[in-house]
Amino acid sequence: MALILLKIVAKPLQKIICVLLLLLASPAFSLTVDGLYGAKVVIEDQSSAQVLRAKKVGLARVLVKVTGQTQSLNNNRVRAALVEPESYLQRFSFATQLENDQPQAVMELAFDRLQINQLIRDSGLPIWGTDRAAVLVWLVEDKQGTRQIVNDDGHPMVAQIMSQAEQRGMPLLWPLLDLEDQVSINAGALWGLFRDAIKSASNRYQADAVLVGRMFQDSQQLWLVEWSFWLDEVEQKWSSEGSDLAALVDPLQDRLSSSLVEKFALANSIKSQTDDARQSAILRVDKVTQLEDYAELLSILQAIAGIQRVQLHSASGSTLEFQIFAPSHLAQVKSVVDLKRRLQAVDGTAADQGIDPDDRPLWHYQWN
Repeated sequence: MALILLKIVAKPLQKIICVLLLLLASPAFSLTVDGLYGAKVVIEDQSSAQVLRAKKVGLARVLVKVTGQTQSLNNNRVRAALVEPESYLQRFSFATQLENDQPQAVMELAFDRLQINQLIRDSGLPIWGTDRAAVLVWLVEDKQGTRQIVNDDGHPMVAQIMSQAEQRGMPLLWPLLDLEDQVSINAGALWGLFRDAIKSASNRYQADAVLVGRMFQDSQQLWLVEWSFWLDEVEQKWSSEGSDLAALVDPLQDRLSSSLVEKFALANSIKSQTDDARQSAILRVDKVTQLEDYAELLSILQAIAGIQRVQLHSASGSTLEFQIFAPSHLAQVKSVVDLKRRLQAVDGTAADQGIDPDDRPLWHYQWN
């Protein structure tokens, strides 16, 4: 089960919640990100100039979250929209929050989901839906030869990663570092990138991807970080260095979101909306024994971004087959289906599992 550890929860309570979720292993837990179409922007005052600036900043942040790409702000249609953000704004309000124990004025903005999505489609950009893969983060720091796994949000690198991930709408998981973690892995194994040990220790969190960061600070106070990222058994590596943590974490978030968007986001392209035969698949689900299971399964499928229509194709005992229709990009749609914790791919494969007699992809799952 993938767990979203929320930044707003205090660390001790955060760990208690995570332990409970691990113990309960509720199959109904789903990885859905809220707040993609909202933003909170710090303001100096409530003057018209500050309010307009906050609206533009808020719209830009929402577009980055929904597309998963900072470069989307360079799109000509998006740049034009940022000039007049009021066209996409539903409501806003003023509030005060504490930052480093000091009160800070903020403007809270909510943007129209349909209008934002239409702008993104018109711009030819991908839409990254609310169903998002979770990334488990192992971070190791080397201090004068002593290595330690860190997950405390009081650590500057952890805090910066969490803050930017929250702004991107990217779910990150952090290890509990409890007795089970201590037995299964240590800082040396992470620093040496011992893949089998990392994979074994990560299994309990059931994350969709794993990120390992190895960092240290030199005598000139420069941070040096090497990243290794595993998604679908494919490893990516890169490194960064500098004194500004934000400047180090920005490219990290760009690399992560770029990989995840490529796999899970629905790209926009011009295709026939009536070619249902070519843009449909059969989804087979075993062990659906209760009417309530059927209703929940249908609700899950209908809520997935990119699925245009769902209809029951056949039923045999506890096995149901649904025909799903999508305008395009069935591979991305299936990647989102694979994220659903109540649907377990038969034989553990994430690839198309066959072709039905009518030459449609056949995806085979088991209901949990």
